[in-house]
Amino acid sequence: MTPYYDHAGITIYHGDCREILPSLAEVEMLLTDPVWPNCATILQGADRAGELFHEMWSWLNKPKRAAIQIGCDTDPRFLSCVTLPFFRVCWLELARPHYKGRLMYGSDVAYLYGEPPPSRPGNHVISGRFIDSDSSGKQADHPCPRKIGHVQWLISKWSAETDAILDPFMGSGTTLRAAKDIGRKAIGIEIEERYCEIAAKRMAQEVLPLSDVD
Repeated sequence: MTPYYDHAGITIYHGDCREILPSLAEVEMLLTDPVWPNCATILQGADRAGELFHEMWSWLNKPKRAAIQIGCDTDPRFLSCVTLPFFRVCWLELARPHYKGRLMYGSDVAYLYGEPPPSRPGNHVISGRFIDSDSSGKQADHPCPRKIGHVQWLISKWSAETDAILDPFMGSGTTLRAAKDIGRKAIGIEIEERYCEIAAKRMAQEVLPLSDVD
């Protein structure tokens, strides 16, 4: 299959991840923000988000580890198909919380599964809390973008320097942008071409100096 974008260790595929995943080589880490079962935004697959995630997992060449990011108000039981050992939950806190009805939305959460990366200076203990200091709000042209600081932190904590990272629900490419900034190889798959185009443009930007994500 011909990539939509392929440069400097970053590859983007446009299409349905369930069709593309069987043709990909095994990667070391899955890092994704899948469509959530209670997703309020109209995204492809939102009407059957749990089934979609299960189908993705069934086609995946299983990685050594996974980090799956969801909302703090999302029932995590739709992740029950993950066959890797559970490691821990991480709180990805926001500098600027907001209200969702009676809920104070102050963080996303990430569930870590699989084999921890090799210990290295500054990354022997895998902590479970990171506060993103950017309070600027929306960071990418997508209806539900993730904070790039959160994703950089997950990559730095839950991957080895030689790991290749896969995001089968790429959206506008935050996982790939974070991987590029940290110096990791990454593959993204996205079913909507307009977001592939946005992601490719983000990859074309120069790498900016990293803030401390530890």
